[in-house]
Formats: sequence, structure tokens, C-alpha cells
Amino acid sequence: MFKEHIEKASRFQLRKPTPNKKKWDSFYKLSSNENMLGASLLALEAIRKATEGVYEYDFYDDYQFQDVLADFYNQELKSGQFITANSGVEVLEIICRGLVSVGSECIISSPTFSPYTNIIELEGGIVIDIPLELPDYQINVDAILNAITDKTALVFVTNPNNPTGTYVNKTDFERLLDGLPQDVIVVYDEVYFHFVDAEDFPYAKDYIKQGRNIIGLHTFSKIYGLAGLRVGYGLTTPFIGEYLNKIFRPFRINSLSTLAAYEALKDEDHVQKSQKMIWEGKKWFYQKFDELGITYWPTQGNFILFKVEISSLDFTQKMLNEGVMVRPGDNFGAPGCIRLTIGTQEANERFIEVYKGIK
Repeated sequence: MFKEHIEKASRFQLRKPTPNKKKWDSFYKLSSNENMLGASLLALEAIRKATEGVYEYDFYDDYQFQDVLADFYNQELKSGQFITANSGVEVLEIICRGLVSVGSECIISSPTFSPYTNIIELEGGIVIDIPLELPDYQINVDAILNAITDKTALVFVTNPNNPTGTYVNKTDFERLLDGLPQDVIVVYDEVYFHFVDAEDFPYAKDYIKQGRNIIGLHTFSKIYGLAGLRVGYGLTTPFIGEYLNKIFRPFRINSLSTLAAYEALKDEDHVQKSQKMIWEGKKWFYQKFDELGITYWPTQGNFILFKVEISSLDFTQKMLNEGVMVRPGDNFGAPGCIRLTIGTQEANERFIEVYKGIK
């Protein structure tokens, strides 16, 4: 009655819901890598003005949104090269639905974004894990290339990586691309790229323009502050885009979400303010962590991974007891570590204050 590969698939572990914030005089959610500055005011105002049109199915639809994205990229990429969806996770589902068959092998590098495994296995794919190399959590290009077989369909590269914040530089990424067979596609998850300040970071768009077999993954949940509206998109070559856009259901993204995303793209001031908050915040944390003797990994994201001396689950609970919510690394394959979202200066200072009391 049931599909065997779905029965065998690992189940995605849902996050604990945000607790009732009224329990604390102040509450700081530093667990989900959200933008603590919130959404663009342009996006919020657009939603308010558009609510009267929600009785229509598609007063603002995917096709229009793809055109908007093409304009945002100055027509360097065309409309058909974008795959729009309800979040980056749904883009991943579309990719795997189109490119993963029962028995296909997909390479990931743990610790990384946990939904990959579930999404691959739901299509009958086999996850091949080539772990990041310690102590610096770096991608092992040689091991990935050696793991390629005639069953390999996809190679997932998360850059910057979640939860470690580490990144693959241009040299290593290009060595990976050059070593892959023509029929293997790289799923390049760069949803945190806005927060990158490394000069040797490889951007998906540049390789797509070269005609490489790569699908970039973007979201509006991070720097744009629209996590609750669930909007994401993929960008790829015309050939791959034409194929994946056949996996299309009508009215996929709700109109308010696409409209908000469209307005958020215009608000460069909000993007720059958000970047400034993160870049200043991570330097502040580096200084504090060094002073406190905390082992951490330098980050290219809006979060920092660091070690704790007690159980990460106990640490998380003790933090929560004081109104600070962080994420235990156990959920991502990084036991003994905590992933901390960089927030406002007030939130950052509160974290350090609580940390000193429970370490």
C-alpha cells in the first residue's frame, strides 16, 4: 500500500516551537538565524495595501516573480532560469523530485542542513555522507570526487555551511566542479551569501553564466526578514531551468508573499543595515569569545558555532530558562556545540551576560 522508500525515509525532526515570550521580562530568539531587524518596511507596507486582493487566486504570480528576479539580476539571467517556490526547502524538493530516482546517490557533507537527508530519501535516493574535515570543518574535495559513481545524481554544497559558518573558497569549489562528470549536478545552497565578507567566495551566478551544471539556492528568510512568508528560489542554467520548471503546480506561492519579496528586493538600505549589524556583531562576539576562552569557528553567516563545556542540550535549556533561545548542535551532527544567531547588540550582550552565569 505504501511506497517502500518513503516508509524507510528518515523523518525530519521538527524544531521546538518558540515558547510563550510573556514568561520573561525580555526574550531573545537566537536559534533560527532570523533577521532581528525584522522585515523591510517596504515589504510590510506592500502587504498592508494588497490585502483587499487576496480573494483572487493569482493577482501576483510565479511568472511575474520570475520576471522580477530576471530584472533584479539585470537580465544576466533570464526568467526561465529561476525556480520559484514556498521557501528554499521547497526548491530542494523540486530539485530532488526532478533529478533523484530510486537508487540515485546524492552526496552531502555533514554537519550540514538537516532536511537534505529527508528530502533525498523521500524520492528514493541514497545519501552518501562525506563529512567535513576537522578541526576546521572544511569540505573534502578529493573524498567527494572519489565517492562519485555512475549512480551519483547530485552533490550538495552548502556555502556558507549551516551550522558551522565555514565556507568553500573559489579554488576548492572550482576544483570540485572541474572534477565532476557532466551528468552530475551541484546543488549549491548559498542562502547565507549576503553575510559573506570573504573575498574568495564563489557565487552561483558566476558559474551559471559559464554554463556549469549548478543550481543555486536562495531564500527570503534570512537577510530579507520574511521567514514566516516562506519564499525562496533557485537559479540555474536555461537547460536545467526549463526542465525543473515543468514541475510546476498553479498558484504555488501565495500572492502576498511574492509581493513582499518583490518589494524587499528594492530595499537595499535594509539589506545594508542588516549586513552591518551582522558584521559588527560577529567581530564583537569574536572579541568576547576570545576573552572568555570559548572555542568557536569564524563564520561567513549570520550565526556562530561554538563549543560548550556541558551538554549542549543542558546548555540550551539553561539559556532558555533565562529567556535566551539558542540551537544545540546535536540537531546538525555537531554534538557539544551551540549555534548562535548574531542579533542586535542588546541581544548579543544579553547572551554573554547569561553565558557567564551558566558556563
